[in-house]
Amino acid sequence: MNILIVLAHPKKESLNAALAYYLAKQLNEKHEVVLQDLYREGFDPILKENELLDINYFSEDIRPYCDALLAADILIVIHPNWWGSPPAMMKGWIDRVIRLNVGYGFNDKGEGEPVKLLKLKHFFVFNTSNTPEEREQNVFHDPLENIWKYCIAGFLGSDHFERRMFNMVVTSTENERSGWLTSSYQLIATSVDAKLSVNR
Repeated sequence: MNILIVLAHPKKESLNAALAYYLAKQLNEKHEVVLQDLYREGFDPILKENELLDINYFSEDIRPYCDALLAADILIVIHPNWWGSPPAMMKGWIDRVIRLNVGYGFNDKGEGEPVKLLKLKHFFVFNTSNTPEEREQNVFHDPLENIWKYCIAGFLGSDHFERRMFNMVVTSTENERSGWLTSSYQLIATSVDAKLSVNR
């Protein structure tokens, strides 16, 4: 299977980066993996006017990102929770890459029911936070869940969606962080293997 991992965190020693590179290494043993480290690659998050006005216009820098998304059977998104939102870099990737006639289509010219264009079988999102789980749920109502599960994954029509939030990174131990890496890989491997077993 083709796996696309998209990472957005400015610090290369972050838990987010450790998770992305760990998953890429583990999954590459059985699958074709593309890792897009947006900050390291200098991804330009600014949506261009021509990209907005013309669905057939692709800026020179954005085509490889769109092609990688179109080729993906599995999409893994990794970023921190900043003010209940993805980092601006990730939001720019969403705006520029998950675009009309790449990430989705319409049967008409309006904003009706979207048409699935991607071949995504699995969509995983991993977030990190320094907010306790109880406060995240009861006070903030976990806005990232709504963004990724309903606004994006539901819109794209992926067959299987899973999201995990790793809380209180700032006070976490090395053993906790190591456990988060392992559990993330196990979640993906178990879900993908189960799907493959059904399709055999």
